[in-house]
Amino acid sequence: MRVFKKFRNYLHPTLISLLIFILLAAGISAFTNYKLGLWEKDIRAGLFDVVSGKKSKLEKALYSRIFYTRGVAAYVSLNPEISQDEFAELAKEYIKNDTVIGTMSLSKDCIITDIYPVEGHEEAIGLNLLEHPERKKIVEKTIETHLTFIAGPVELVEGGTAFISYTPVFDKTTSGQERFWGVTDIVIKQDELLNEADLNTTENGFKYALRGVNGDGYDGDVFWGDPAIFDQNPVTISVDLPIGKWILAAAPVSGWRKYADQDKTMFLVLLFSAIIISILIWLFVNALAKIRRNEKELKAIFASLDSLIIELDSKGKYLKIAAINEVDLILPREELIGKYIHELFDQEEAEYIMQAIKKCLKSKELQIVEYRLVLRGKEKWFSARISYKGHNSIIFNANDITKAKEREKQLQESEQQLKELNASKDKFFSIIAHDLRSPLAGQKGVIDILMAEHDQLDEPTKRDLLKSVQTSANQLYVLLENLLKWVLSQSGGIKPVFSKIDFKSTYGVVFHRFETSARLKDIRLEDNLEEGIDITADEQLTDTVLRNLVSNAIKFTHKGGKVSVQSEVVTRNGRSFCKVSVADTGIGIAPDALARLFVTGNTMFSNGTANEKGSGLGLLLCKEFVEIQGGEIWAESTVDNGSVFSFTLPVAE
Repeated sequence: MRVFKKFRNYLHPTLISLLIFILLAAGISAFTNYKLGLWEKDIRAGLFDVVSGKKSKLEKALYSRIFYTRGVAAYVSLNPEISQDEFAELAKEYIKNDTVIGTMSLSKDCIITDIYPVEGHEEAIGLNLLEHPERKKIVEKTIETHLTFIAGPVELVEGGTAFISYTPVFDKTTSGQERFWGVTDIVIKQDELLNEADLNTTENGFKYALRGVNGDGYDGDVFWGDPAIFDQNPVTISVDLPIGKWILAAAPVSGWRKYADQDKTMFLVLLFSAIIISILIWLFVNALAKIRRNEKELKAIFASLDSLIIELDSKGKYLKIAAINEVDLILPREELIGKYIHELFDQEEAEYIMQAIKKCLKSKELQIVEYRLVLRGKEKWFSARISYKGHNSIIFNANDITKAKEREKQLQESEQQLKELNASKDKFFSIIAHDLRSPLAGQKGVIDILMAEHDQLDEPTKRDLLKSVQTSANQLYVLLENLLKWVLSQSGGIKPVFSKIDFKSTYGVVFHRFETSARLKDIRLEDNLEEGIDITADEQLTDTVLRNLVSNAIKFTHKGGKVSVQSEVVTRNGRSFCKVSVADTGIGIAPDALARLFVTGNTMFSNGTANEKGSGLGLLLCKEFVEIQGGEIWAESTVDNGSVFSFTLPVAE
């Protein structure tokens, strides 16, 4: 599938470029008769695609720097008393090795107070932006719109030209209406910015120019390239700024007239051009796809800001909160300030988060934790990124991951259900393949002997053979009955019908139904059922449970042993239940096998003391039938000392 998607990504632009090439080639023979406007139209179409790609690169390069000032503005709005050292660290973190950025500065009340790097720019400290008419106009516009303004280009003292990105800062630490704090700006070097956007004044027979000083668009002066291009009916496109725009223009180096003077030699030139245009379109489509992927990444970055951003000290104390999604706060913002994590989270969660905070402060490396909260009666999960801010504080950035956790839980539940279904399927086929086959094979063998040697066999031998067939048929009947009920229970085909039942009078006969099989093994049966205990249960399901437990007890008890059944009323979780226990003096069950008695697919079973066969289904049926009636079932056993199987059913009210 991945290979197909990758192939499709390349096939789509290839088909587009091939189609355009075929269309261009078909019109080459008649192209010399085209009017100038048609020649120009085709060239303009191709040129517009190229210009669009350059516009996208330029906007990407520009906005990635504008983001710096917005980030600084957001930080200062929450830290209006930012120190020079803090600003220097922040600016250094943003600029790093970015060669496009010249300087970054802060201007509280529009007076430059901090600049990074300071070296070589000391004279700028103290400059009042409002005293310069043009800068005053820019600052006032940023305050009015709350948007970033790109000024320039302007000549730099150290040489070269640059743009200045101004972003207003509003103090958000005070309650009520926000207050204008000042501005932050960065110097964006013009040549380095245009080089990063792959802009050249001349390229592939076309020349380019930009106009719109201070974002004035067509009304602004040309600040890069040949100004004459704008008098040559160029292809133009707007480069969008936060406030205003630039105009990117392109035109042929030799002018548009040359396309009206082509002769037959243009056929080959045009054919080659068609190939080039097709390749450019292929590159453009691929570039557009990459731009869209980059756009998604940028949107994801901005979406991550929709989170809880909290500053905590080394002891887990809430210092500042800038929460975009305040509904995820455990308390209102004003109540959280000054509280400690141990006051708000349970002990285990609080200690877990504090360990991550201490590790972050020690290593100065990002730490990621996940934690659970109950907000307004609803369980929610969060993922928090803990980053180092200072020697005694960290930034705690938390996002809601509840839906992801719910999907993970659903997946785990589905996986468990699938395992149980597979275990049920394996159990079913095991019974069909072995436990049904064996008694049928035995019956067939005995019947074959009777048919082949009937006249030679004496009556006692015939009677013994028929008795073994009868015993096998009885076992097969019980197995089939259990198998049918088990399949019905697994498919939801069994629905309990509850009624009020006198336990002893109804099920005493079930216990005594096994007197014959007990007598064959010289096993003593003891009926210790109490009278007068009424239960609310399904009569047939409860009959199956008791019958299977008594049958198993007899099966695994040696000759001369004892099987007893007793009942009593017990209280569990404030409710009254009838507890029924079937005890034997049989071979007992090993601890590891005892732990897996009632687990589908893991049930361990063996032949009885008289080599009686079993499928292991009986106990599974008992568990399901007891639980759907609101009861519980369990077993206690000691190897060679017997077992006690007990279950409970609700007492009738």
